[in-house]
Parts: sequence; structure tokens; C-alpha cells
Amino acid sequence: MATGLAASSRQPVEAGFTTARLMEYSERFLARAAQSSEQPQKSQLAARLLRDRALHRRWGHAHGVLMHAVAAAARPAAKVLELRRVTFLTLHRKAPFEYLRDRHVTGPARRQLIRALFGSQDYAQCLVREHVAFLSSACSFICADALCGEVLGDAAFCEALAHYEGAYAEYYRAYGDSLLAQHSGETAAEQSLLPYLRYQLKAIREHMLSGNPQDSDFAALQALYEASGDTHVLPAIPEP
Repeated sequence: MATGLAASSRQPVEAGFTTARLMEYSERFLARAAQSSEQPQKSQLAARLLRDRALHRRWGHAHGVLMHAVAAAARPAAKVLELRRVTFLTLHRKAPFEYLRDRHVTGPARRQLIRALFGSQDYAQCLVREHVAFLSSACSFICADALCGEVLGDAAFCEALAHYEGAYAEYYRAYGDSLLAQHSGETAAEQSLLPYLRYQLKAIREHMLSGNPQDSDFAALQALYEASGDTHVLPAIPEP
């Protein structure tokens, strides 16, 4: 990853967090991602968005709304918090299509899952809409993550965010698998764990948004998601 942009762009929040400046950074981060060979999946997403002018314009409007909310916050700390919220919002929004892609869900199973997730809408239109939402959210996530790391210099948050992204993907795999199992008249082994997983993810988000995860049980919660293959039974949560 190039370091020149990181060195030149990091600055106080008060000076840098206008909507125009955030959009300028975002466009630069997106262009850099498209040219990167280190993360081919992100590179493909960014390049695809940039090649399609209509899609790029739509993304620019949607991303601009997110960046305006960051810039509109009154205090520097509130701006940082809003930007962190954007990372979670876009990370969650890209999850449904990532599940379809990574689990190779096709045919009738894909129709069933789209219906379960988004209601009884026109399947083809819904699929196109969700793919556009996935591309837009994935590219906004790339930008928001880079803004946190390279403009704010918040390496600790970005490291935790990468871990959370893996944890959320694990949760969504269990969620998607349980929906497909239900439509097949079966019960997925992971289904009983879903409330527990949701609780843990919520707790981790709260710790990360607090800005002081080191002063909480964040490390213990994070350790539950060390890469270990399939979702597994987790220890009981102690009473508060």
C-alpha cells in the first residue's frame, strides 16, 4: 500500500472533515484501491465502480450523504464517532451479497434466500438492486476504513475493525445457512447460536465506538472469534 497519501493527508479533524475534503479523500482512496495488487478482491470492486460512470455517480451521491453526516457533526469527537458508525453501516450492508457470492448460492436456493431477506419483491429487480447496493457499500467501506486509518491515524480501530469484519462474516454465514435450512424444512445447527452471536457483535461494536476498547472486556470478546473454522459453542455470558 502506498504511504505517501497517508503521510500527506493526516491532519486535525477540525481542518479536514468537510464534506468536500472527505469526498476528495474517498475518491483518491478508491482510485488507489483499484490499482492495488495487494488486495485483488477490493481492487476488482473499486475498478468496476470506477469504470461504470452511472454507477460511480450513484455511489458518489450515496457516499456524499454519508460523508455529509460526518462533516455535519458539531464536535471533532462526534465527527470521529460518525465516521466509525459509517464503517459499521457499510460493512453490514454489503454482507448479504457477500454471503451469496462466498457460499455460491444459486438457483432456487438463491430465490428463497432473496425472498427471505428482502420480501416477496420481483426477484430480478431485487437481485440487481442488491448487487448495486453491495458494490456501493463495499466501496464506501473501503473509503471509510482508509479515512479512519490514514486521515485519523487510528490504527487500533482499523485493526479491530478487520477482526470485527471477519466475525460479522461468520455470523452472517450462520444466519444465511439457517434461513436456507428453514426453507428446506430442516434446522441448522447454528440457529440456536444466532442470538448469542448477535449479542457479542453488539457488545464489540459498543466497545469500538466508545473509543476505549482497552478499558473493557473487548479483548476477551474479540478472542472468541479467533479463526477456528466453523462456528462453535461459546462460553456462557456472566451475569452483569
